[in-house]
Amino acid sequence: MKGLALNVLLAVVWALFSGEVSLRELVIGFLLGYALLNMFPDALGTRSYQRTSFALLRFAAMFIRELTVANVQVALLALHPRPDLKPMIFKVNLHPHTDTTLTLLAATVTLMPGSVVLGFSPDRREMYVHAIGLDNTRAARESIHRVERALSAFLPTPSLKEAT
Repeated sequence: MKGLALNVLLAVVWALFSGEVSLRELVIGFLLGYALLNMFPDALGTRSYQRTSFALLRFAAMFIRELTVANVQVALLALHPRPDLKPMIFKVNLHPHTDTTLTLLAATVTLMPGSVVLGFSPDRREMYVHAIGLDNTRAARESIHRVERALSAFLPTPSLKEAT
């Protein structure tokens, strides 16, 4: 949080020194501030901010890639004269997560065309998913676990007391 606050402060200072407080100057200041914070993470105490922001960028890139692939797969199914939808419902075992992480995981999986999260087990360690167009559930589970790991890289994890 300290790194983000410092980054925003650097953006505002940049905009004030440029003589024009506009969105363009704030974005330029934010990017320059981000570069500055990444050059001196230990001296400025922004190592966790750097790690979290890289994890967030990796998640965004992975989400865009998975979304594109899923859209193409569903479009090919829709264009086929007799699509073999192969609908299935399967369970995915999850690691302990906070409510925020589970909500984002469910939203991310549901945003992928061809898959819908149906719900969670009462202990929130299992997620039930409906999907179409898959030969087996292994690839879908691996994809969901990739999303889970990417989310866990930048979101808080529950303490051991909360996880039990």
